[in-house]
Amino acid sequence: MTPFIFPNYAFAQGIRFTGSDEPIEGRTSVAFFSDAVPTFHQAFAINFDLQLPNNNTIGYIVRIKEKNQGSIFNLHYDKEEGQAVFRLNEEGKTSLITMRIPLEDLIERHWFPVRMEYDLQKGQIKLQIANEAPQSAAVPIDSPYSPNITFGRSDYMIDVPSFSLRNFRIGNKEKEIVFPLRESEGNKLHNASGEVMGKVTNGTWLLNDAYHWHKHTVMHSSSPSGATYDPKRKSICYFNRDSLEIYEIQTGVKRSIRFLTPCPMKLKLGNSFIDHEENRLYVYETYYEETYTGPTVVSLDLDDFSWRIESNDYLQRELNHHASYFLTDSRKLLLFGGYGNMVYSNDLLFYNLTDGNWSKPENMRGDSILPRYFTSAGRSEVNQKIYIFGGMGNESGQHIVGRKYFYDLYMLDPTTGKTTKLWDVDRKENLFVPARGLVIPDSNWIYMLGYPEHLTHSFIKLRRFAIHDGQYEELGDSIPIYSDKISTHANLYFDPHLKKLIALVQESDDDIRSTLTVYSLDFPAISESQLYAFPGPSTQKNIGFYILALSVLCIGTLIYKISRRTKQSESAVPLPDEPTLPEQPQTNCIYLFGDFTVVDRRGMDISHLFSARLQQVFCLVLFHSYNTGISSNLLTHLLWPDKPKDKAKTSRGVAINNLRKVLSELDGIEIIYEEGHYRVLFESICYCDYWRLKELLTQGVDILSPEILHILERGEFLLGMDDPIFDKSKYDIESMLIERFQKYIVKSREEKNWSSLFRAADALLTLDTVNELALEQGLYALYKGKLESRATLFYKRFAENYRRLMGEDYAYTFEDIWQRTIQ
Repeated sequence: MTPFIFPNYAFAQGIRFTGSDEPIEGRTSVAFFSDAVPTFHQAFAINFDLQLPNNNTIGYIVRIKEKNQGSIFNLHYDKEEGQAVFRLNEEGKTSLITMRIPLEDLIERHWFPVRMEYDLQKGQIKLQIANEAPQSAAVPIDSPYSPNITFGRSDYMIDVPSFSLRNFRIGNKEKEIVFPLRESEGNKLHNASGEVMGKVTNGTWLLNDAYHWHKHTVMHSSSPSGATYDPKRKSICYFNRDSLEIYEIQTGVKRSIRFLTPCPMKLKLGNSFIDHEENRLYVYETYYEETYTGPTVVSLDLDDFSWRIESNDYLQRELNHHASYFLTDSRKLLLFGGYGNMVYSNDLLFYNLTDGNWSKPENMRGDSILPRYFTSAGRSEVNQKIYIFGGMGNESGQHIVGRKYFYDLYMLDPTTGKTTKLWDVDRKENLFVPARGLVIPDSNWIYMLGYPEHLTHSFIKLRRFAIHDGQYEELGDSIPIYSDKISTHANLYFDPHLKKLIALVQESDDDIRSTLTVYSLDFPAISESQLYAFPGPSTQKNIGFYILALSVLCIGTLIYKISRRTKQSESAVPLPDEPTLPEQPQTNCIYLFGDFTVVDRRGMDISHLFSARLQQVFCLVLFHSYNTGISSNLLTHLLWPDKPKDKAKTSRGVAINNLRKVLSELDGIEIIYEEGHYRVLFESICYCDYWRLKELLTQGVDILSPEILHILERGEFLLGMDDPIFDKSKYDIESMLIERFQKYIVKSREEKNWSSLFRAADALLTLDTVNELALEQGLYALYKGKLESRATLFYKRFAENYRRLMGEDYAYTFEDIWQRTIQ
């Protein structure tokens, strides 16, 4: 289905400063108004948000000077006896204001506001930090005042704390300049209108933390283990029978605890949750293959790390990849679904912490849920309802019948026992199962991790679904996962205090030993198009190449026709001539854009010789050939996952031999096998559009070059090849192209090159037909180039494609977009 457009997205923002724990040349400096300094009369105020360092760095946060007035003011941060100490100083003379705030209070808040008011008539500065009462000091300042503001390292002031900055704004009643700090790369500071008004040195853009998963640590266990997140301590608990490892998310501190007595229960899958009322980690198992008479639920005291047997009540049901959620108010663990003994379950089970028994509720009513496993559950922070999403199974519950993927959402009221089906999405491409744990922070969205469990080596993606209708979008980048064993799984948690999503990926290659990798992502998470949307209006990307079949070369034709029919003044946008196309080879060609096409040494189309399986083998080998190639094991796992090893090896050998035979009809291409890996070798006589495009992009060739546009002209990449094994390759090439066009837009706008801006926007709109960034920047280029008469045509193209793809009218009229663009 088509991702939904979310125009009013809340972006992460800010800059992280590197402080005195790094060499001087590596410390951060952020200079606002480094070129053109604004002038204020009578009064103005400086506002920003701070986040204190989690290390021991101290020093100067901000420095303010005026070239025509001698006094320089700085704000210094220090720590003294559990207090955060802020001193506003007249540099080199005296400390004007000192404010002491409990350090724990500011760390608890994470972000806190700072306000500095300049009264130029009274000669006074007022400082307010967090919720503390403001303090004032008389200072030698006059009107007018043109502040030059530098955060972090400034000139010879090199002692800098490792803080973070966001929401910077300065102004008075007459004017205000706002810096969203929503850039994701580069060293330029843009105001809210996209104008460059400062520079950054050695800064880290926080927006990236909302897109790129941060890998914290990797831990290992040689025996069956489990893991969970403890939001109270902001830490991960990774345990086996003998020991516990604790990793603190905020500080990165890791410690290991060896139990005085081992866990009294035999661990198999290590299913676990934390009861904060008693501060205990509960661990449970539902099934053992062999005869077992020990406890089935135990708990660990998280204060003294001693084990306690909780229950011997034995479900005797193998419920692999079930959904679970701990109901703190009723002190019950809810468990739904699962798979074992060739059967899928749709039973709802409760474990009561008070009496230590498992039970099935008797008062359940409403919509039934089909048997399934790989399903996930979570509780809404708003209405306290339980939501159950997706999985795999079938109507009969019998594995032998075959399974199907479910993308449906149910709401369960734990107080009344009523189950309500909210929606069911018919999804046939990019199949995935949800990981454990749904995050439901509001009444609009459900966040989940998903991955194609049928692939040994695959990637986890974060998605959010609209609760009311199931529309969705992908957020953040990918997390790798090795999903070959039943004990491999991933868990998603949300810490509203840290405002982070936390992912625990536990992988095993033998269902005994395991590796736990910890990731986090700032919340709210963003999509890739939002990562590069500023400067400029926020946008959502649709990563699919919906109408690449529409010739990208029409860009040149359209612009040429506009130039023929429109009289332009000298300042109008100079539009380019039609591009000169590179000469295309007639023999020894392989095309992956549009229809899969192969032309041999005689100029004959031999595409029919490539069966669907040979196309898969060739593409997998090709896509891995930029590195060491694809291993024989990985190729076998991807294409013959259900065959016995000996038969899979035979099938692989036959496929490789057939592929080599067909490729022998071309000159300049060969499949080689070295050190256990297959690779494609090209000579210059053989042409492959995918290979050539990768070369051009790697060389940094202009994204609007005729050769690149001609490659894209053929149509969608891997057209008709919808196997999930190619999802990552499709995503990589498509996102790379869209990213290049977006960067070109940003560059053209900064350079005020209106012709390039329009061409890039127009090309991006052809590639990604509902890209709002392309629409607004194209309109802006037409406005600046005095081609307003062509703007309605440009908008009409966008609106028609939007209606065709989304099935509804675009929410904004031309007048709405045009007025917003020219303001």
